[in-house]
Amino acid sequence: MAARILAGLTCVAAAVEDGTALCAGQHQPVGAVTEIVGVGTLPTARRRGLAHAVTAVLVADARSRGANIIFLSAGDDDVARIYARLGFRSVATALIAEPVE
Repeated sequence: MAARILAGLTCVAAAVEDGTALCAGQHQPVGAVTEIVGVGTLPTARRRGLAHAVTAVLVADARSRGANIIFLSAGDDDVARIYARLGFRSVATALIAEPVE
């Protein structure tokens, strides 16, 4: 991961309090496209706007790197509302392929 960050292939943002990361996420730029992934908040730190703030920092960084397409996936409607407040909109349906047992 450190090598990806140093090479500019991954950007990480975190909300930190007293040396503890309460919320973090990353984006993976490829040319003018990037995906925001792994945004998560500790359960004890939720409802403080941290996921919104971390995602906003990742969007700003992506834009500063020239990204004109930024996408992400929301795990549920509550998370989707956070992203909608940042200007994201639903454009398609994501599907998951899982092995059949």
